[in-house]
Amino acid sequence: MSSPAIPPSAVSRCELVVRFCETDLMGIVHHGNYLAYFELGRVDWLHRRGVPYNDWAERGVHLPVVDASLRYRKPARFGDTLVVETTCAEVTRVTVRYDYRIFRGDTLLCEGSTRLACTGNDMAPKRLPADVLEVLRRPELQPPSGAPASGTSP
Repeated sequence: MSSPAIPPSAVSRCELVVRFCETDLMGIVHHGNYLAYFELGRVDWLHRRGVPYNDWAERGVHLPVVDASLRYRKPARFGDTLVVETTCAEVTRVTVRYDYRIFRGDTLLCEGSTRLACTGNDMAPKRLPADVLEVLRRPELQPPSGAPASGTSP
């Protein structure tokens, strides 16, 4: 059974420049930093839809990562400009799955996904509130600024 096509409105892209502190002794981005790049993409994805994540956290709506998968294709290096493509790929009553692809130009460097579960302040699973579901289905409200991201997230 094939899954439904993902609308273009579910995809966002942001840029970052690899910092020296993100590389290892071989001069390539340390594998663990790709999860931080995924987070950068996810936070930017929400921001482009008008949501500062901390607004949800203040309401007791948390989305911790409960599963992550990555596949490394090619190395990134200090000073490279990367594009993180983030797609809201699946939404259930309690979880959200984001898919990611990281590019340097047209070259795919890494791809993967994270699954987040909605919890309250007590960290017990709960249904995604209706307004959160609406945001997860919303296209970008803010067009890309063109400025590279700092490589860090709030």
